[in-house]
Amino acid sequence: MPTYATHFFKTMCGRYTLTQALQAIKIHFFPLAISMDHLPRYNIAPTQEVPVVMAANGKRELAAMRWGLIPPWATEKKPGSPMINARAETVHEKPGFRQSFKNKRCLIPADGFIEWVKTGKDKRPQYITLKSGELFAFAGIWSEWKKDGGVLWTFSIITTECNALLQPVHERMPAILAPSDYDAWLAPSSTPADLHSLLRPFPSDAMQMYPIAPEINSPKNDHAECLRPMDSA
Repeated sequence: MPTYATHFFKTMCGRYTLTQALQAIKIHFFPLAISMDHLPRYNIAPTQEVPVVMAANGKRELAAMRWGLIPPWATEKKPGSPMINARAETVHEKPGFRQSFKNKRCLIPADGFIEWVKTGKDKRPQYITLKSGELFAFAGIWSEWKKDGGVLWTFSIITTECNALLQPVHERMPAILAPSDYDAWLAPSSTPADLHSLLRPFPSDAMQMYPIAPEINSPKNDHAECLRPMDSA
């Protein structure tokens, strides 16, 4: 059996935000049953517990999951490198992801994500959002890990090729789903071909990117100042 850490690969989406209130999430993903609380998050980092929309008995439910997928067959809870991203091109075949892609897909609510641009020896954080400022959903997969009588739900964000806006920053971007595709992504009846057709770069003209404060670099910081716009010069 392959080891958990074997399937780690170079990631791109390593921080994101969900600054909007629980009521906004409920409206955007309606109809939605909610089984957790939520406070605005300005700097979500791997291994943290966050809201995820899953399908339960044919209905949407908002539940808390930890970012960094642990496959059901994993023997340890804390590997060397958490599986926070899954590539759209291979998610259906990688041992750590294929079963989740088949029957445990989810929507990950967000309103922005962070990438870094190298400027000399420094890396400057860039905040990427929709121009509308609206909520959106990353395509995700989740897993249920059981050991010693405990249960832990974990997830990964699926990435795809980047759009023109992200090209100066990274070759990949999170797969963002249109609201009209939410049902198809969650539906048990969707075929692999149907699902892969949804994992495409989000249109550049609907997005914006700008530099933000260096406070975002530390996952210990989780406040509005982390997203303060900075001079791009």
